[in-house]
Amino acid sequence: MSEENELFSKDDHFRGLVKKARRHSVIRTVLISLLISIIVFFSIFWLNSFLMQKSIQKYSMDDSLWNYIHGANIESNGTSYNYNLLSAVGKTDFYKDIDGILVPWTPSERVFSIFGKSSLVTSSGASTGITLIGADRVPYFYNGERVIEFYHPKVNNENIVDDRKILTNIPEDKVIELAYSFDDNYTIEEVEKVFKDDMVWLWINAYDEEEMRKDNEVIEEHDKRGHTIIGDSAFGFHYNSREPNGGAEYFISSLEQMKKKGSNKSSAEDLINRITNNDEKKLTPENLEIIGVVVTGSPKELMKYNDVPMIRAATLGVTVDKY
Repeated sequence: MSEENELFSKDDHFRGLVKKARRHSVIRTVLISLLISIIVFFSIFWLNSFLMQKSIQKYSMDDSLWNYIHGANIESNGTSYNYNLLSAVGKTDFYKDIDGILVPWTPSERVFSIFGKSSLVTSSGASTGITLIGADRVPYFYNGERVIEFYHPKVNNENIVDDRKILTNIPEDKVIELAYSFDDNYTIEEVEKVFKDDMVWLWINAYDEEEMRKDNEVIEEHDKRGHTIIGDSAFGFHYNSREPNGGAEYFISSLEQMKKKGSNKSSAEDLINRITNNDEKKLTPENLEIIGVVVTGSPKELMKYNDVPMIRAATLGVTVDKY
């Protein structure tokens, strides 16, 4: 009997050892699996975050170049980023400089995913006011301010707006923004001679003959009031009197840089083809056709342009207190 008891006793001890070893093996396997899962998760998360940061850098440069040539008298005020686990949202703020007074303008947002993808979120922008019977112009508004508009010299608008006539009605403690549309194409040098003191932005002729023909057909058949181009959609560059040709070189270099690569590559190629008339002329500051400008200042200061013959139309934009 003593031998049998000793055998069972040894068997129970062995079973305990087996259970303990099995339990340790399971725990070790779970811990190793958990550790591997954590390593894999963080590796994937790091890789995706790296791709997202690369995407942010890429699109930030693309957007910066595009924003410089697009939007009349609109400048970027920097981009802030809000990160979460799977994505990031970049919000770019814009402003208009009205004779030294900075006025917030239409912001934009871009969403970046951890997979390196990006999508531009269309933000609210300019909207029209109430259409009045017999009105020649129904202004666009944003944030309670008028949005400037342009008239292309080759579009046959029947009703041309000239807001210069209302300058005498604006109090002198205000500063304003006016968009002048020209009757023809002019060089930078020709425009500088007239508007250098108050000019802040130059409108470039980036429209082809076919586009103008279609606009004229629409006017002839449907809209007798005419066709305008909202300043937010116009192409041009900010005027810098300290730079050669007013800063046109940077406008050209931005187009050429976008043409090489990036999300705006095809748009830049199309713009260059329009400006150069499909390579009939070189893309140089001297060959840029200026068809309008934006000026800022007090109503009294801008009255000196009331009799300039090259101005075909004038539309009022932002009006703010000077002090």
